[in-house]
Amino acid sequence: MTTIAYHHPTQTICVDSLTSTAKTIVTHHAQKCQPVHNGYVFATGNCAEIYHLLSNWRKNCFEAIECTFFFIDKRDNVFYGEIRHGKRFIEPLEVNWAIGSGANWAIAAMDFGKSAFEAVQYACKRDKSTGGRIHSFCIKNKSRWMKKASAH
Repeated sequence: MTTIAYHHPTQTICVDSLTSTAKTIVTHHAQKCQPVHNGYVFATGNCAEIYHLLSNWRKNCFEAIECTFFFIDKRDNVFYGEIRHGKRFIEPLEVNWAIGSGANWAIAAMDFGKSAFEAVQYACKRDKSTGGRIHSFCIKNKSRWMKKASAH
């Protein structure tokens, strides 16, 4: 799966870059920030479900997928989201949080004062499905990374 950590005090999201199947690594270079209507999504789940999430974002009508995500809107608000019963649900995030297979490791690291980057680093050491290069996205400097995400 993956680990995506949000550190609220610094408004920073960090992600690993590993993509895998149940048995093998697909790539160590996955881009996990994707543009959608009205913002950007950082999603966890299998590749087909994430593609379905991105493709159907605007109409908010989904098949039976299991997907969690962080959503950054055009006003730089950060939300935790999930797909339930074929619909997208989001809630504002005002605390440190993490999603994906390494979420518990990342949340524990942030509970002990680590940054989002350090939290994903720690998840890489403990979670078999988290790895590769760690990418950091500061919400306040969105203009620096949104062009890169739009290019993918």
